[in-house]
Amino acid sequence: MNLFPEDAAIDSKVSELFKSSSGPVEKTNTLIKVKESAVVQASSDDDAEMKDAVEEQPKKEKKKPKKVKKDEAVEDKKNDDKKDTESDNKGKKNADEVEKATRTIFVGNLSNEIITSKKVYKEFQRLFSKVNDDDEEHKLSIESIRFRSISFDEALPRKVAYVQQKLHKSRASINAYVVYKEKSALLNKIISTLNGHIFNGRHLRIDSITHPAPQDKQRSVFVGNLDFEEDEESLWKHFGTCGDIEYVRIIRDSKTNMGKGFAYVQFNELQSVSKALLLNEKPMVSVNEHLKKRKLRVTRCKNIKKNIPIVGSSKYLTDGQRTKLGRAKKVLNKAERAKLAKEVTVEGVRAKKDTTGGSSVLKKKKKERSKTGRVTKRSIAFKKAQQKK
Repeated sequence: MNLFPEDAAIDSKVSELFKSSSGPVEKTNTLIKVKESAVVQASSDDDAEMKDAVEEQPKKEKKKPKKVKKDEAVEDKKNDDKKDTESDNKGKKNADEVEKATRTIFVGNLSNEIITSKKVYKEFQRLFSKVNDDDEEHKLSIESIRFRSISFDEALPRKVAYVQQKLHKSRASINAYVVYKEKSALLNKIISTLNGHIFNGRHLRIDSITHPAPQDKQRSVFVGNLDFEEDEESLWKHFGTCGDIEYVRIIRDSKTNMGKGFAYVQFNELQSVSKALLLNEKPMVSVNEHLKKRKLRVTRCKNIKKNIPIVGSSKYLTDGQRTKLGRAKKVLNKAERAKLAKEVTVEGVRAKKDTTGGSSVLKKKKKERSKTGRVTKRSIAFKKAQQKK
């Protein structure tokens, strides 16, 4: 007798359902095994590749430094070749510049119309291409003409202002350098003949670059109290009555090309200097009409020597000691200033012993104590009292 008929019916139904299925437990195990085997194979392949890579890496690393060394050696050779070529080029450039200077002459106090007018430019070329107008055989060919000391009206770049020709109205003179194609002995004749020549209403000052004419101070005078906008032509006219003038040179600022207020006038003869000195404190009429008359200060040219204090041992002071002496002079009185050349104490400098026997620059003499003075007597009495105790 079946006590639980319902359970039997359920079991029969379950068995019917699983008849169509085919052992899921065994197949799942096979799949897992296949996957595990695949994973194992993949891991073994990766290990093999890693081993190959590890074996190949040292081989590649050994080759790299060899290539780097070769590259560094090649680069060093290239750098050495570049340095050699650069030094050779510098030497060639210096030699070319020296050779070019022998073919160049300086022309000063030239009118600035040569920049604006082509006619004046061509006349200038003709003047410096021939020694004489009649000698067509001895004709010199000009390579280039360079203009310098140009003052402009507006604060623009120099190239832009030169192209636009914005020249300063109160500065009518410029300088130029004439470069010839070949070196010739006729250049000295051009310098001697055309120096002081009047071209376009102005006296030219011509000189050589390699061998400039020395300034003879015995034949020159110093002219001061000039206007900053003064022109060389006014000095030519003012001192022309004293004698033949070799050249007139107004000292100008390198940036603005305007005058600094003084000039030098050199004559051909010594007697002209005494005549020029008589024009001291006399007014000069300027070429520029807008400028007022100014009394000029005319003196002889002198060699200005710096007053250096000399010590007893005839040794000059250093630059640092001079500056400290200059600062000390402002503080000291007249009596102490007179002693500066003999006895000097400089702060911040260690004193040294005087081995020569003379007076040292940094050593100050001490006053000796008198043997019969009150101070010595008191010190002797004090020492004796201390000894008795």
